Amino acid sequence: MPQVPNLTIISIAGTLDAMSPAVKPTYHQTSLDEIRDRARVDAEGHVYALPSEPGGEEKYVGQYSAGGEDEALQYFTRKFDDLYNRALLLAARVATQADSAAHLRASREQLVSELEEGTWLGDVEELRSLLSEVQAGIEAIAAEEAKQNEQALAAKVAVREEIVAEAEALADADPDSQHWKTAQARMAELFEAWKAEQRTPPRLTKAQEDPLWRRFRDARSRFERSRKAFFVRRDKEAAEIKRAKEELIAEAEALQSSTEWGATTKAYHRLMDRWKALGRGPRKTEDAQWARFRAAQDVFFSAREQANAKIDAEYAENLKRKEEILEKLRELMPFTKPEAVRDRYLKLIEQWDAAGKVPRGDVKRMERAIAEVQEAYREATGAGRSPREAARSDRQNEMLTQLEETIEQLEQDLAAAQASGDAARQKEAEEALAARRSWLEMLKSA
Repeated sequence: MPQVPNLTIISIAGTLDAMSPAVKPTYHQTSLDEIRDRARVDAEGHVYALPSEPGGEEKYVGQYSAGGEDEALQYFTRKFDDLYNRALLLAARVATQADSAAHLRASREQLVSELEEGTWLGDVEELRSLLSEVQAGIEAIAAEEAKQNEQALAAKVAVREEIVAEAEALADADPDSQHWKTAQARMAELFEAWKAEQRTPPRLTKAQEDPLWRRFRDARSRFERSRKAFFVRRDKEAAEIKRAKEELIAEAEALQSSTEWGATTKAYHRLMDRWKALGRGPRKTEDAQWARFRAAQDVFFSAREQANAKIDAEYAENLKRKEEILEKLRELMPFTKPEAVRDRYLKLIEQWDAAGKVPRGDVKRMERAIAEVQEAYREATGAGRSPREAARSDRQNEMLTQLEETIEQLEQDLAAAQASGDAARQKEAEEALAARRSWLEMLKSA
């Protein structure tokens, strides 16, 4: 709050009292004795203010014919006291900052004008002094208002700066990571905030507002251009993805009747890799395209499963025959006298080879079993390997067998995932399968 100079008023008794801003101003009244020394009244009731200095001229105040000399003096002093009390009231308003400096200044100018334009019966100089003190108080209020207005303008500029900075951040964001629906709604909110700031006082000057508005306008324009360009590009990319996936669907449908199970399975794996590399297309067409692509795979993998089941059924008799031969070979073990059982052993091995293939699920088991018999016979005839080589070979064979079994299982898992459309399960199976195949190649080349 600005410090307003102490204002003084004249009490009823005519003495000077200090006026506190929190106290109601004392009523001013000029005494009749005091005014008799300042004025005279002629026989017709004309009133004159006497000169304040020797040799000065009298000033005509006015005429009052409704009473005697005292009544005439009292009539014109009441007019002066009325003006003085209005000045006191203004002083109280200044002391309590009851109004703006502009309104207070206008009130004071009105009082000064009346004082200077009229001829009064009363202590005019004292009233002028009071109005001077009032002026000092008004200027203090004006200075405080200017300071507060400057602070309010600075705060207003800071708010605009925040609006502009956020708009520029939205405009400069990476289009591919921008959440456009949310960003567009936020940009609209920022524009509404800008307009609300324009409507609320204090108003910025043109020099303050124009640079900020240009930045805000440019940010909105850049944002809109970026948004439109993003969706044009996205629509173009979506159309390209849709076209490319149509080609993959056509390839998948062309392969669905193939009976080259191994090559076609790998071909479908490659098609799936290409499908994933393209990314998702438009939502309204992606699901329908995927259903068609998966349907073509289902036809092939279903036929492959049926063929494998048929083959396994056909190989069941071969398995039975090989298990019988294996049992007879084991009856020859241990090969303590390999020469004595040589002919029988070789004949059974020939029968094993002639028995043909076994179901896929039994291949590894039967291969391990016959390998154990053959290895035992070679060792018995002295054609075996050194213990170190044998141990290493056994470990390697065991690892190869485990890897081959794992790969076979993963291939089945991948086919099932592709058929079901389970993307997460499919990705997991593909990664595991790629790793196991890599290990298998490393072991085989070792």
